[in-house]
Amino acid sequence: MSDQALLRISNFIKVEEDLLKVASFREQLLKEKSSLDVKLNTTTQQQIQLIISNLEKLKTSAEKLSNIKENVDRINAIHDDSITNVKDYQTLKHSSEIFQRMVQTQNLYTDIATFRQYTEHIGNMIDQEFDNVSNDIGYELVNLYRIHYNVTQARNFVDYLKASSESLSDDTQSIVQKITAPLRQVVRKFDDLLKEAIISITEAVKEGNREMVVKLVRVIQYETTEDAKLLLSKSLGLFKPDQLTTTNYSNFRSTPRHYHKFFYDMLEESLNDTFKKCVEHFQEDPMQVYDNLSWLEDELIFVERSLTDLFPSSWLVEDFIHKTYFNLLHDFTIQCINSNPPAEDLMVILSYDAHYSSFISSLRGSKKSKKEERSILGEQLKESVLSDYMTVIVSKMQEWNENLIKQEAIDFTVRLAPDVYSYRQTFEDLDGNDNPVSGDVITDVYVLPDFKTTLSMLTQQADAAGDSGYGKVLVGVIENWSICYNKRVAAYMELVEEEMVKYMSIYNNESCLIKELKTKRFLRMQSKPQPEYDLENMTEEELAEISKPGLIEYLTALGNTYEINTDKLQESFLPKYKSKVHITYQEKIEQAFEDTVVPSMDLNAFVIRSVTEIIINDLLPALSGVFTSGWYDSDRAKDEPMAERIVDTVKEYMSELKGYASLDFYSLTFAVLIDTLTAQYLRIGYQNVLHGDGKRFDKKATKKHKMFSVALDRDISIFFNGLSPLLSGKDRAYLVKSLTALDLLITIASCNNYLEDIPGLWETEILGTFYDCSLDYVRGALMCCKDSDEKTISLLMDKLAQIKTDYHQSVSPPEQSQAVVTLNNFTFV
Repeated sequence: MSDQALLRISNFIKVEEDLLKVASFREQLLKEKSSLDVKLNTTTQQQIQLIISNLEKLKTSAEKLSNIKENVDRINAIHDDSITNVKDYQTLKHSSEIFQRMVQTQNLYTDIATFRQYTEHIGNMIDQEFDNVSNDIGYELVNLYRIHYNVTQARNFVDYLKASSESLSDDTQSIVQKITAPLRQVVRKFDDLLKEAIISITEAVKEGNREMVVKLVRVIQYETTEDAKLLLSKSLGLFKPDQLTTTNYSNFRSTPRHYHKFFYDMLEESLNDTFKKCVEHFQEDPMQVYDNLSWLEDELIFVERSLTDLFPSSWLVEDFIHKTYFNLLHDFTIQCINSNPPAEDLMVILSYDAHYSSFISSLRGSKKSKKEERSILGEQLKESVLSDYMTVIVSKMQEWNENLIKQEAIDFTVRLAPDVYSYRQTFEDLDGNDNPVSGDVITDVYVLPDFKTTLSMLTQQADAAGDSGYGKVLVGVIENWSICYNKRVAAYMELVEEEMVKYMSIYNNESCLIKELKTKRFLRMQSKPQPEYDLENMTEEELAEISKPGLIEYLTALGNTYEINTDKLQESFLPKYKSKVHITYQEKIEQAFEDTVVPSMDLNAFVIRSVTEIIINDLLPALSGVFTSGWYDSDRAKDEPMAERIVDTVKEYMSELKGYASLDFYSLTFAVLIDTLTAQYLRIGYQNVLHGDGKRFDKKATKKHKMFSVALDRDISIFFNGLSPLLSGKDRAYLVKSLTALDLLITIASCNNYLEDIPGLWETEILGTFYDCSLDYVRGALMCCKDSDEKTISLLMDKLAQIKTDYHQSVSPPEQSQAVVTLNNFTFV
């Protein structure tokens, strides 16, 4: 029993009570079996009847074939009887041939006698028709069929005479040549008429004159058919010279006339002439040819959509016209490339090649058009041209970049006046209730005089590369531009450092500091030696020649420029050029632009540090007295207090900077200045206490003017109250955090038990505010305390180092925008 039957039974009998239904189940199965038997018998009977019907038809077909064979045999027998049984058949046949020769001779005599007059008549007809079609593009070649018939009759007659005279004497052949000579001019005129019609077919059809094309096609088709019949008869051996005397010479043709080839030759000549006129028109600037080929594209569109329907599909007229124009474009392009054109011309060629390929694919379809006929360059030559273009453009861009770097160095050195640029900026701030606010604002900022030059070069080259349709070229241009851009950034880094060296060699105020503070510059180590000048014996003009005035303004213009350029590159240029290429190239373009971000940010950071260094340098005379006796008594002195002098100097610099710096540049510069000022305040103060005439921190002091906490709290208040008006809400919050370093110094100096109090202060307050605070901050503070000792400091430093390690493992660093870096890498030695 099959598995299916068992499954059917198991589905029917599921419980014990189902056994009582076995009889009904059996009846049901018998009914299904009977139904299946009936269906099977019916289908089998239909198949049998169909086979019998087909056999009957096959029998009928065999009988008909037999009858056809019998009839063919009967026809053959009748034919044989008509030849063998007719009395004097050969005599009758010979007499008939003699009569035909007599009639042929009479016709030849008449036609030879009137041949010249006949050809003149045909020539006049052709001349009139030629004038009509030349002067009126709408003329439908009314008489073409009649002219073609007469020309064909005349040519057939001449072919017959020449073929008949081949076996005769030379004199006879010479006479035949004279008789038939007038025909040569008629044939030339007829060919000229067809040529005029062929070169006019496109314009005629555009004017609605389709009848002219139809007639032209029929004439050529007739000639092609007759040529084929001639070649076939010759190949089958049906053409016999001894039958000429009885041949109807009105239908005689001895050689092919090749009017089908004539059609293509004339069409190609016409296309060549049209393209040649276009090239000659722009011979002064051949590249303009590519910008003025819309007529060619219109022609191809018209041929594909309108003209081709008027010709037999086997003629492939659209393929011929397309291939002819393709060859002309290819030859012209090769000629242009061999002339060693500049990069701009190579890009024009590449752009048109991509445009042409896209145009042909859309017009004819990728399947209908051959791949090698969609590019006028060809893959191998295209790669060579692409390589040549990249070589030229890279060389040109590098040369341009080197010249620009040299010019920028001159402009920087002489302090060429910056330009003013209206810059739309987005700001984010805090209101009076510390709620975030944002918006857009347009301010006038300083920029370099040539700040648009580099982006203009990118636009010029990248737009040309993008329009070419070759993603590889666009990527190459942008990548090379990115390299050049970064070279200019590196050149500016060196230039800024050189200018800072010159500036500090004249205006350096380190002489105000104690010996221990003169060993190195406080912002960065010098990579170049600082020149020495006899400043006391130099005039103001001589000093200005070493370092021109306006350094801060120029540095700010430099920072603004690269900030604006970076924004434009990321917001405008990157999306624009990514959209021009396939996704496979988008990542490379994105990377090329990304490669410019870090160098630009480094340059801006370097510029900000330089501006900050100039300001701090001006603050050194005031800072030199921190933690000295004069500092403690500053508020009782007749002169302006030290902290107020610092604030006044900062306000003077930053108020001017705010007038021509971008919001970000101003904010970052102020943040760096606050951090640097606080760190230098501590560093100079520590060194004054340890190596100069500074006073150690005495928490037991009772006189207010000698209390460290009172004096330092005074400076903190002056700094905050004096600088706050210059800051936004966010920057003011950062000022508070940065000044916390001074406030915490008061707490450290006030501790009674350093080993017990400072670890908790270090973990909760100091690291909580200054996540990566240097140990030197606390070490220096303790060394300046009157009651500290080396052993306690050493033990405490080890403990604080471990706390910092554990803190960093358990607490994640703050976001970059929230981090306070005032005491990062702080040192006082």
